[in-house]
Amino acid sequence: MFFLRCFAGCFVWVSFILIIGTLLGLAIVFLFNGGAIRISRDSFIGNMGISIPKLPTSKYYNIFGYITFGFAAFILLLVLCCCGRIRLAVALCGIAGKFIAQTCQIIFVPIIMGFFVLALWVAAIISMVCLIGTTTFVVNGNDVFTSIQSYTSSSLGYFYYTVFGTLWLNALLLAITVFVIAATCAVWYFHKSGRDQLDSPVCSGFYMTFRHHFGSLSFGSLIMAIIQFVQFIF
Repeated sequence: MFFLRCFAGCFVWVSFILIIGTLLGLAIVFLFNGGAIRISRDSFIGNMGISIPKLPTSKYYNIFGYITFGFAAFILLLVLCCCGRIRLAVALCGIAGKFIAQTCQIIFVPIIMGFFVLALWVAAIISMVCLIGTTTFVVNGNDVFTSIQSYTSSSLGYFYYTVFGTLWLNALLLAITVFVIAATCAVWYFHKSGRDQLDSPVCSGFYMTFRHHFGSLSFGSLIMAIIQFVQFIF
């Protein structure tokens, strides 16, 4: 969290510099091997003792070099135009580090909810296998693959109900996880400065989830489950 708060800006800007520098170096290598530029021993690069690697002969090196130069110039122009947005993103990273440092329990929310999701899918897969196992299968001629004898079987209907219910619960658990983190962040951000500490912001996030927003999350999860179920069928 300390490095995230204090050195996020350095990491971001150094990364941009390294990317642009790498592209420029690659462009110089292409243009040098293509013959577009010539570097003598008395030049700046020659005096530094830097040797540009020789590549196998190709007539496309100059084209590659100009394209790489253009790509590097495009990234540089994009960085300059989005400089304000980048600074804002760096500031948000610093605030995120401060938020996690002051509400360390938020780290356990996705871990705990991940265990619930894992347990849900384990139970669902076991149930699906048991339901499919009670369905009658027949062999189609000499084909080694089998098919269901009757698609009106009640076990098959229960199987589809299980699939849809699992998708719905999975989407609901993911929605609860995202909402609890967002609600905890909102409680922390709008916390009154007169108080010394927050009183369990994660618990407040869960309270808001089940007290005020559970219906909306369930309805949104239902829409996601319907879309995923249609994709599963087709």
